[in-house]
Amino acid sequence: MNCIYLKQKINRTLECKKQNKIINIKECNKCNLKEYKTQKREKMRLKEKCTEFLKNSAKHTLKNNELRKKSAKLAKLERNRYSVFTDDLDHCIICKRKKEHLHEIFFGANRQKSMQYGFVIPLCTEHHAEMHQNYEWQEYWHIKGQEYWERSVGTREEFIKIFGKNYINNE
Repeated sequence: MNCIYLKQKINRTLECKKQNKIINIKECNKCNLKEYKTQKREKMRLKEKCTEFLKNSAKHTLKNNELRKKSAKLAKLERNRYSVFTDDLDHCIICKRKKEHLHEIFFGANRQKSMQYGFVIPLCTEHHAEMHQNYEWQEYWHIKGQEYWERSVGTREEFIKIFGKNYINNE
């Protein structure tokens, strides 16, 4: 059994941490500062490690559960998407081909709000790519979304508060 202060270095030399110098095994055996591991000390060290591990794992578990809840909520929102613009979510709203994408008209930071209020349109791949490239199309659907909101959901001020912008210009 070796002293608790005896450490083997990478180059296989022995170092005494108490004396802070390189020694050989004979010097360690003759040392009067020698301390040996005891079962009690080892048990206490293991108990401290276990306690620390449990605390850390509890934090990680809580964080993971929060992520799972958020992910589950988002997944449910995506599964239950609907459109206030069409009842047929299986065909492109523009060309009537089979849809490939459900496009939220207010995307980015407002994507979840678009899903929540039904501002979703089905698009084929071609029209979905064009929608993201064509600013005029985006503005057209933003205006339609705001008009629907003002007609059926709430006021213009509420819309601006939720979506952050007024898309209908008062001229």
